[in-house]
Amino acid sequence: MITHRNIRYLGIAFFTLLLMAPPELFAQQERDVLRIRRVEGDLVRAPQYQVTGGTRTQRQRQWLQVRTEFETAPEWIDEITFTYYIVLRNRRPPEGEAEYNLFRGESTYVNVARTRTGQSTVFLHPSTVERYGDLERVGVVVSSQGRVLGMASNPSSDQRWWEQLPPRSGFVLTRMQTPFAMVNFDDFEAVKPPER
Repeated sequence: MITHRNIRYLGIAFFTLLLMAPPELFAQQERDVLRIRRVEGDLVRAPQYQVTGGTRTQRQRQWLQVRTEFETAPEWIDEITFTYYIVLRNRRPPEGEAEYNLFRGESTYVNVARTRTGQSTVFLHPSTVERYGDLERVGVVVSSQGRVLGMASNPSSDQRWWEQLPPRSGFVLTRMQTPFAMVNFDDFEAVKPPER
């Protein structure tokens, strides 16, 4: 016969088993939510729009684009945050500036439907690239509701190298803050607007 006391004992037993479960079990569950297929960075030129009036720009500069390709399993995920780490190396830094600079920024997406072809992108402005040097490495940590769902690095690494340099914030731009905002708009998830 099932009584309230038996249900309470079953609940305690289940909770105890949950505490004893290996961490790998939870890591597998997180991988079942999201899988990072690739993270990479490259230099790209801004899209050219046809406008009436005004003056046409005389130069084309190169933006640094960092792109993550991913898959998700749940039918919907309320919110996913991609935290990006980008290292630029200035081979001849000016007096008083570091050779390596770590840039940190994030892009949060809302109402993410199940996908096998998800993409997330962030950018560094051409002036930032010109000042701080060449791309050395990129990394991404993906989280939702405080849980890390995955992380990746290019070049590949088992270490959290982004914890070894002080990060510079405010330089990494979401797609919506760049001229790329309207290019292939439907290929990307909805970016969560900044809180006011």
